[in-house]
Amino acid sequence: MTENNQKVGSENVNNKKVVKRGLSTARGTTRLKFTHERAHINGLFIGHLEDVELSIITIGEEKTGMPSFNGCKIPKLTLTFCSNEADSNKRCYVPLIFTAQESNVNTIPGGKEEWKVNSIFDWLKHILNVYYLHGRELSDEESVALSLPFEDFDDQGEYVPVDTQEVIDGWKLLFENFVNIMNRGKNDSPVYYTKDNKPISAWLKLIRFIKTKKGWQPVNNGDLAFPTFVGEGCIEIFKQNTPPSIRIDSIKETILPMNIEKPKTPNMPNNIMGGAPVMGGVPIMNGMNNGVNTAGIASEAAEDLPF
Repeated sequence: MTENNQKVGSENVNNKKVVKRGLSTARGTTRLKFTHERAHINGLFIGHLEDVELSIITIGEEKTGMPSFNGCKIPKLTLTFCSNEADSNKRCYVPLIFTAQESNVNTIPGGKEEWKVNSIFDWLKHILNVYYLHGRELSDEESVALSLPFEDFDDQGEYVPVDTQEVIDGWKLLFENFVNIMNRGKNDSPVYYTKDNKPISAWLKLIRFIKTKKGWQPVNNGDLAFPTFVGEGCIEIFKQNTPPSIRIDSIKETILPMNIEKPKTPNMPNNIMGGAPVMGGVPIMNGMNNGVNTAGIASEAAEDLPF
């Protein structure tokens, strides 16, 4: 028996189907992005949450954004939103991505970069409120499961060093518990799908630019993306003939392309209905690379908070 035959035989015995690299695993085309032409008259988009998953990425040692994580494998939480077309090739996608955050004197409560941690917590709680909690508070068990298991500050609020791997493992556990709730919290089924396994449509707030002390700044290289900060809300279940409570703040936010070299205050169009889907869907953003939101739009966010 040849070596190849032995491998095939072993795979058959273990009932494992090995998917080899080839066209069957190729997507074929790049996923479409949301454009402002798809927005409804209120400046919002309609779509659904398609998938929630946890993966592991390696922080390159040449990166300086998270020095304590250099060369480490850290967890990445990805929520993929998309528009509602029946043909998946015609859908627009936008990912909402979070990664583990460093523990240091700046990220503890009261630190100047506390927002990096808090913005993740605020976003995840917002998503749970929309799809899972429906107005109730977290139970004691859920609160423990969705808390970081390490403590990096003492009773006086002073920073207490924690081993880097313990920090990474803590974020991984929190993300795993969040994924478990989202994917199995409704009778062992995703909470973002209906009982008959159909995606739940939702209003989505996506923006291109946000106004800071330095002027208009791109949220995600000028592409439409979820805001870094939840604010008054960015996702709301779609209800027929019921206007959403979430909104675009035209003073601080815009969905329109603009020339950031000559910034000016953009005006929301009176009618953005052209090309807007009857039931739409949404894709997400990037902070580190390809849609990764590391709890901040960019490094400038720490200095120029929009609110």
